[in-house]
Amino acid sequence: MLDEILRISQDGQRVYLSIGGHHQGDEPVDKHQIKDWLVANKVGSFFCFDDTIQSALAKLNDSAEHDESEEIIIAESRDATVEARIADDKMTAYLVVNGACGGSGLKANDILSTLREANIVRGIKKPTLQKLLSASGRLKPGEYLDVPVAFGRQPVPGEDAHIVYLIEDPADRVRRPRERDDGRVDMRDLGEMVMVKNGQPLAKLVPETAGYEGFTVTGSVLPTTPGKPMALNAHDGSEFSNKDPNILVATMAGIPRLLDDGVAVDDALSLDAVDVGTGHVNFEGSVVIKGDVEVGMKVTATGTVTVGGVVESCTITAGGDIIIQNGIIGRQVASDSEINCTLVAEGNIVAKFAQYATLCANNNLELTLHAMHCQTHVGKSLMIADATKRKGTLAGGKHEVGEKVEAVIIGASAGAHTYIHCFSRLALLKREVVDLNKQWEEKKAQLNRIKAAEAKLEALPAQKRDAAMVERITTTRDHLFEEIDNIEHEIEVTDAQIAAGYRESTIVATKSLLSRVHCTIGEEKHSVDSEHGPSILMYENAKIQLKPYQAKA
Repeated sequence: MLDEILRISQDGQRVYLSIGGHHQGDEPVDKHQIKDWLVANKVGSFFCFDDTIQSALAKLNDSAEHDESEEIIIAESRDATVEARIADDKMTAYLVVNGACGGSGLKANDILSTLREANIVRGIKKPTLQKLLSASGRLKPGEYLDVPVAFGRQPVPGEDAHIVYLIEDPADRVRRPRERDDGRVDMRDLGEMVMVKNGQPLAKLVPETAGYEGFTVTGSVLPTTPGKPMALNAHDGSEFSNKDPNILVATMAGIPRLLDDGVAVDDALSLDAVDVGTGHVNFEGSVVIKGDVEVGMKVTATGTVTVGGVVESCTITAGGDIIIQNGIIGRQVASDSEINCTLVAEGNIVAKFAQYATLCANNNLELTLHAMHCQTHVGKSLMIADATKRKGTLAGGKHEVGEKVEAVIIGASAGAHTYIHCFSRLALLKREVVDLNKQWEEKKAQLNRIKAAEAKLEALPAQKRDAAMVERITTTRDHLFEEIDNIEHEIEVTDAQIAAGYRESTIVATKSLLSRVHCTIGEEKHSVDSEHGPSILMYENAKIQLKPYQAKA
C-alpha cells in the first residue's frame, strides 16, 4: 500500500508522498511506517521534513476521497554543509559542519572556500582543519560539529629596559641574615664583605624590546607598544666594558654601591669599631665597621657605611647607603624633638631596629623589627617588617615620608602618639604652581604689550616702518610664545606630580592599626581613635579613607 503513495524521484534525490493514492477504507498510515519504508528503500539517511510529513498524513488519512492527486516532498538528499562563524571581537573563528543526509560528504575545497568567503585569513590551524574534515565523514544525519579553527593574537607590549646587577647588594645581608651551620642566625655576623675586583662585571643593561603586533582572524593588525628605554651610566669606580657597551665593569677594587642607573665602586676603610680610640671617621669612600659605633662618635663617608654591630647615640652621614646589621639606639634628651642619634643617607637606611633616633634617607628606610619614638624623613618608602611579615612595629615619633608607609603594626596600645605625614612635598609643589602661574601672567602681559606695539607698526605705511624694530618685535614675540608654552608644560607636569603623589601615598598596617595614630596625606588629616585589623589609609574623593587591607597574593 505504501508503494502506491510513496515514490523516489528519478534522480534519486527526493521522496514524494501522493495524497491522491489513498482511498476510503484503506488503513491509516502513520509516521513510523513512512520512516520504515524510507529505510527499506535505502533512503533512510535522507533529510526528512517532519512537519510536512505530519501535515501530509493528516490529509492522507482524512476519510474523504481525494479526487486529485497531490504529491508532496517529504525527504531529500542533502550534502554535508559548512559555514563560518566569527566571534564579536574577531579573535576566534569557528566552522560549523552539518553531516550529510544521504548526500556527499565534506571536501577540503568546501572548507577553504568557506574560509575565503568569510575573510578568515590569519591564525588558521591547519591540523584542526584536517581533523575536522576527517571527523565530518563520521557524522550521522542531523549531527553537527562547531569547532574553533582560527585564532587571533593579542599584541604583546615590549618589555622596558632594565638593569641586571651582576653582584650582590650589600644591604641584602641585613634583610637576610647569615645562617650558621647549626641553622641558627648570627645577627652580628656580616660574613664575607661584598668586594669587587678591578675589571669585574658589575651590571648589565637589558635593552627594551619592540613587542609583537597582534592580529584578528580577518587580518586586521593590532598595534603594540614598545618598551621604555633607560640609560646605564658609569659612576665613580666603574666604566663600560670594551667587549660589551651594555656592561659596566669595575675600574678599581672596592665596595660596590648599587644605584638606580648603574654601580659605583668606593675605596673601603675597614675598622673593628669606632670609639674614642679611633676618633671620629671622615673618609672619601665606603666605611666598614665590624663592631659597634659607640656613644658620641661621628662617621662621615662619601660612599656606604656598613656596621656589623649597634650604633648608639652617634652621628653617621653617608653619600650612599647606611647598613646597620643590628640596631640603632638613641636617647631622649629633653623631648621628642631632642634626640642624640642621627643617621643621614643619600641612599637607603637598612637596619634591624631603631629607637629614639633621627633617620633621614633620600630613598627608603627599611627596618625588620621596630621603630620606636623616632623621627624619620624618607624620600620614598618607610617599610617595617621581617621576612615572615609577622613582626614589624611603628610606634611613636614623627614620620615624614614621600610615598608609602607599611608596617605590620602601626601605633601603640597606650601612651605614645604616632604622627605620619605622607606626600609632605605637596606644599612645595603647590608653591611651584603658584610661582609658575605668576610667571605665566607676567609673560602674558609682556606679550600683550608686544602685540600692541606690533599693531602700531602695522598701522604705519610700509615705507615708514623701521625694519630693525619690526625684527626685534617679531623675535621678542616668538620668544615669549615659546616661554609661555614652556611654562604651561611645567604647570601640567607639576599638576600631574600632585595627582600622582596623592595616588601613590598610602599608609598600610598589615596586621593591626592601633589608636592614637595621626595621619596626614598631603594636606588632609585623619586620626585613628580605635583599634583596627589589617588596614590601609589612602586619599580618595578629596579625603583620607580608612579601609580594610588585603595583601596581594
